[in-house]
Amino acid sequence: MNIAQMLLLFQVQQMNASWQSGQGNEGLYDLGDGGNSGSQLFAALLQAAIGSGTAGSGGSQVNDYQDSSDLKSVNKSPGSLDNLINSMAQKYGVDSNLIKQVVKAESGFDSNATSPVGAMGLMQLMPGTAASYGVQNAYDPIQNLDGGTHLLKNLLDHYQGNIPLTLAAYNAGSGAVDKYQGIPPYKETQNYVQKIMTGLNQRDWEA
Repeated sequence: MNIAQMLLLFQVQQMNASWQSGQGNEGLYDLGDGGNSGSQLFAALLQAAIGSGTAGSGGSQVNDYQDSSDLKSVNKSPGSLDNLINSMAQKYGVDSNLIKQVVKAESGFDSNATSPVGAMGLMQLMPGTAASYGVQNAYDPIQNLDGGTHLLKNLLDHYQGNIPLTLAAYNAGSGAVDKYQGIPPYKETQNYVQKIMTGLNQRDWEA
């Protein structure tokens, strides 16, 4: 209930008190029924005031990651995107440059990017992956970066900090990496890992 609704409720209560004390049985508040209509009106107004303050409370809660006006310009403001990446890096303990290179390789910093196979947003989350990390809107930069960085963190932990294997798993899936016990023999995945490792200035690396 907001301030205006609270003020309305207070006024209605004052009116009801006047009706019940008999002051409202004359003149302007004369309802001709001994105050019963006044009580009914009070109840109706009370219900309306409370109802207007709790509309939608039984539905889904407002997500902390709802789109906001300042996010609409994220693609036009690298500084803002850098701030988001740094925030996620601190939250999950992942190198911000690694996150940035993954975003660059995945979407070219385009939060509206969609791949032919349905991967979405900055870090190109597949629908199932997005859902498993609580991402409701994969095109929202905050949600996407949160889900993608969380996935990177889990992969880094799984592969004991091995970045090339983590990147290979991010691209091709953990199943493929585990199956081949290393970077899968997929040209796309190999190029993907090479591209990001080069971006990290780690040209001489081993998985």
